[in-house]
Amino acid sequence: MKNNHLNLIFLLITVIAFSSCNVEEENYSYRVNFKNTSDKPFYLLVLGDTLNHSIPNNDTLINSILDPGESSKYFSYSSRFFKGFKYELTYIKIKYLNENKGYICVKQDQLPNNLCFTTKNSPLYTIKEDFSSNDQRDFSYDITQEDYENAHVLP
Repeated sequence: MKNNHLNLIFLLITVIAFSSCNVEEENYSYRVNFKNTSDKPFYLLVLGDTLNHSIPNNDTLINSILDPGESSKYFSYSSRFFKGFKYELTYIKIKYLNENKGYICVKQDQLPNNLCFTTKNSPLYTIKEDFSSNDQRDFSYDITQEDYENAHVLP
């Protein structure tokens, strides 16, 4: 009788241990984009490698003008946690219309980032704090009035 109780306890502990190890973490759907929160329109060009080639491609992901208050198209991905821009972005150019100023951000291993943002992280290396959010799954990388005022003169 005593052995049966011990076997039952051992079986119960084994079942609990194995069932707690198989907990799958839930994936969430995230959406990220660029948003013009300044009062100046700008041209936005974003290049990246959407298919993660062994030699990165520079596919055009966004090539448009964003007026004040407008947003770019969203990039969507599924993950257990927020990763910023899921696509492997390689180049971002923001040029304010009617002026020769803006930003050029490239991967650090390709060219110097001396024309990228100085008051916040580059969109290429973003973290959650660099984004504004309407809810827990949609995030925008805001191009602000302060960004306009601190923009670099472009070559």
